[in-house]
Parts: sequence; structure tokens; C-alpha cells
Amino acid sequence: MFNLKDLFAGKIDFIDAAIEEVDTKGIHSILSLPTKYAISSGGKHLRPIICTLSAEVVGGDYRRTSDAFLALELIHNGTLVHDDILDDDLFRRGRSATHLKFGGKTAILAGDALLSLGLKYAAKTKETSVVDWLSETALKILQGVVLQTFYRRKLVPEEEYLVINYLKSGSLFEASAALGGIMGAADPESTRELAEFGRHFGNAYQIRDDICGVFSENRDDDLSRNDLVNGDISLPLIYALESKSIRDGDRRTLMSIYLGETEKADIGLVQEIYEETGALGRCVEKMNEFAELGRSHLGRFEATEAKGFLHHLIDEYYRDFTPGLAPRIIV
Repeated sequence: MFNLKDLFAGKIDFIDAAIEEVDTKGIHSILSLPTKYAISSGGKHLRPIICTLSAEVVGGDYRRTSDAFLALELIHNGTLVHDDILDDDLFRRGRSATHLKFGGKTAILAGDALLSLGLKYAAKTKETSVVDWLSETALKILQGVVLQTFYRRKLVPEEEYLVINYLKSGSLFEASAALGGIMGAADPESTRELAEFGRHFGNAYQIRDDICGVFSENRDDDLSRNDLVNGDISLPLIYALESKSIRDGDRRTLMSIYLGETEKADIGLVQEIYEETGALGRCVEKMNEFAELGRSHLGRFEATEAKGFLHHLIDEYYRDFTPGLAPRIIV
């Protein structure tokens, strides 16, 4: 049996070292501390891991990917700093959000600095296609934030949710896999297949995140500011409200929270509603539908250790997923 923690340990060390060595010398001391703070908050290594494995899937050297995945992570973290300000979020990855610790104006500039650093690292790859991917992805993330903000506390159909899902999450994983293919010197068709794998993996990931926003994997998670309370549309809410079995009282409960009429959610009651209406089951089914679409795009590649690792990531995050229980390893 694979010991995923041991298998990924070397790459996680490589990723951590790359993040630790991000060059902020060109940033004024006023901004360097909040900038470093924003990119050193831990979190998952999932996108960089996918980037490194994608490079290996096409026969490349994963050590060539650091500038590419750093560019993506820096740009993404810059958008997260701005996103936290827009949403008035107090925490990011278990600690104070950048704007709460350093002030709103400084945080805005720190986010801008991260975006600029992302451009710097994109240029270091000397691959114009990397720059193309990152610029397109940055625009997609921005549009995802715009749509999420526009639709806050409004009801939207599943189709529109899936558009936002892709822009916010699918596009990031799509870029991660594509950048790995480019840095691994893949041919354009192989890069496209990897991108499709990443796109579907990321779409599944956002649905999984929606579920975990209510069915926490960690006892320390604070669910008082989840999507429902924030008024951000989520797939469990859409499916629950669509359900023919939802009771009128339960519908009123969900809508009262979603519309901001109730300041704090009874998470246990929300969980019961999502389970009883079948919304939870439908979400898991949709998540796995995307995950298996992603798996199908790995079929063109030869059987290698790296390809096997990608399959195991799909299994860990999706096939073997149980709401409320953390998987054996989260990278």
C-alpha cells in the first residue's frame, strides 16, 4: 500500500523551500513583512504538488517547476488578500487575515506586491506560454470573485454556480497541471490533456470545499462564517432548495441564514437539512463525476510513478471522501 505522506515528503520539502526563498528584497520594508506574512501561512501544497507531478508525467524534471508554481501561488495569494478585504473575513488558514493584522490599506498594497512578484517569477521561467496561462488564469480568478460578489445573497441555478466554480477553483488547478506540462517540455496536446485533468480536479475540489464548509474535517474549524452565513452560493444550498422533499420550515431556515436575517447558523440543523433533502449525496455524486472526468484525461499517459500519484490524489480527495472525516493525508 502507498504511504502517501512518505511519497510526497520530498516534494513538499522542495515546495516549502521554494516558498521560503521567495525573493522580496525588491519590496520596501513597509510592505515586505505583510507580503511575507501572506505567503507563509501554511495551507495546502496541492496545486504545486500537481504541477510537479504533471511535469514528471510527461518525463520532465519536477525541479524545473518552482518558478512556475511560485508565480501561480503568488498571484493566487495576492487575490486572496484582496478577497478577504472584500468579504470582511477575519481569518485565513487559521490565523488573522492580512488586513486584520496590518490594516486594510497596507493589505491592499501587499496583495498588489504579490501580484507583481508573480509576474517576476513567471518571467523567470522564460516560457511565454507560462505567462499566457498565468495572465488568463488571473483574469478568470478575478471574474470568479466578481460573479460571487454580484450574486451574494441571490439564488442562482446550478449552471451559473458551475461557471463560478470553474473561475474560482477549476482554473487554478487547470493552470497548475498545464504549467507542469510546459515546464516538463510536453507537447501541446499533452499539455492540453493535463490542463483538462486539472480543470476537472479543481471543479471537484470546490464542491468538496462546499461540503467541508458545513461538514468540517477539523474540530478546530470555525464554521460560523461559512458560505451560507456569508451569503455565497454553494452547491449544497442549491440542491437542498431544489429538493422536492424539503420542508417549508427548513427552506425558511436556510433562506433566513443565506439572506443575512439570521447572523449565526445552527450548523447541526443545516447538516440535517442537507442530509435529509439528499443535497449532500447529490454533491458527493457531482464531485465524483468531475473527479472521474479528470482521471479520464490521464489515460493518454504511460503508467509511471507520477501518474500513479495523481490517481491516488483523486482517490484520497474524492473517491474515498467521507463528509466530516479528514483523509489519510492532505497535501
